[in-house]
Amino acid sequence: MSAFAIGLSLALAGCVTSKAPETHAALTIAPPVEAPQDGDWWKAAGDPLLANLIERGLAADNDLACRAARLHEQEETDASASRRLSGKVRALVGKDEAPERDAARMAWAYAYAQARADRATEVALAYVQVRRLQQVLILRTQRLDQFRDNAVIAEFRRQAGLVTAIDGGLGNSMAGVADADVAATRARYDEARGRLSALTGMTDTDLLTALGEKADIPTFAVDASPASEAPLHRADLLALRSRLESSLAHDKITQVQLDAAIAAPEDATTSQVLRDALQKLTKADEGARAEIASTRVALAAFDKRESALADTAAQAKRAVTDARSAYRAGFGDFATLYVAEAAALAAEEARVGLKADRAATVIRLHKQEGAGWSAADLDPPMGTASCD
Repeated sequence: MSAFAIGLSLALAGCVTSKAPETHAALTIAPPVEAPQDGDWWKAAGDPLLANLIERGLAADNDLACRAARLHEQEETDASASRRLSGKVRALVGKDEAPERDAARMAWAYAYAQARADRATEVALAYVQVRRLQQVLILRTQRLDQFRDNAVIAEFRRQAGLVTAIDGGLGNSMAGVADADVAATRARYDEARGRLSALTGMTDTDLLTALGEKADIPTFAVDASPASEAPLHRADLLALRSRLESSLAHDKITQVQLDAAIAAPEDATTSQVLRDALQKLTKADEGARAEIASTRVALAAFDKRESALADTAAQAKRAVTDARSAYRAGFGDFATLYVAEAAALAAEEARVGLKADRAATVIRLHKQEGAGWSAADLDPPMGTASCD
């Protein structure tokens, strides 16, 4: 054995007998939050197509696959570092970095879970927008057909000497405006459908087939409001907590110090590092709860608005029927018919918009309350991805 090797062996042996390595248990800022066993809210949303599109969107997300790959790479790096610092070498270094690495790894895992929930939300919102525009397009196309029919009737009555050419001109003008509206709506629908195609990896032809001709906007149920003191299952908050725990472990903060700071955060003896960490976590939690409360208040207002709009739409529909009958019988004027039909269309479009807004709000609430990820996502499967 060389003199260098003998010297190193003696040095290591001396360290083992003279100094034990520092060991730190994992730090816990707050009681553990149980990960959902199945947080995929879309599976029970009552819309099979939505569920299928979200699953496709998750599978097609290259960024999500890269996050999973990086998470596994980090696990390998940590395991290698742990092996290098095992036994006598760890004794020589005099420091156990496992808690710091474990907390950092959990932060990565929670970040992946949150990215999954974000992607599901993105696909769901894109789907609702497609359904909204699809239904508006149907309404405007139907109204265009009616306006053209009105123009034909007006021209027939003009030729019969019952009205002036003004009615026919007005009817053609209305049809022209409606035609432009249909074209603009179709362009927006095509654009929204293209975005959904890109998110899900589907061709436009396949997506059109899946959407069909019936443009139903999903109606999602809303769970009862959770207790205000109940822990939030948001992966982004858990990722933040894990990052803070890793940082505190790196700074050699002990659980005793952490518990004392939690019990008395304003104590003058509490270090600034601990104060900053606890304030950051508290601020994030309070912000999340305020966001949820605001969204639930918005949802509570939808029911009354939907009821009022339903009554308005029913009245507008009756007005159109009466105005059309009167005009065809020669008792009403064309302007009244035009106003009635325009009002009826506006009421129906408002109902579509309100239903879509409610669906989008429920989707956002799911994410805000921590749905969209599960315990299994903390150890995602390796996939194939093109990563930088």
